[in-house]
Amino acid sequence: MLVMNACDTLDGAETILPAVPIVIAMAEPIGDVAATVFATQFYAAIASAQSVGSALRQAKVRMRSASLEDAKLPEHLARDGQDIDKLVLVNNRID
Repeated sequence: MLVMNACDTLDGAETILPAVPIVIAMAEPIGDVAATVFATQFYAAIASAQSVGSALRQAKVRMRSASLEDAKLPEHLARDGQDIDKLVLVNNRID
């Protein structure tokens, strides 16, 4: 997975899909505050062993709750057969 938390990164992101299964990018310019709010919530959810899809949705909700117009900007692209709701990057099980 690749996250491009910068302005206008969605355009052309499909060229990266051969190298990574999922790309999260911004559809338009994103403000610094919005990018920070997005990253803080997204990575907190990832670190707590939630799926990439759940983390993306939570980050967008956090952005909307902060009244940030940029909440619509984070989007994802995925290779065929990749499900962001099943992809979990952290296993926090203690055996």
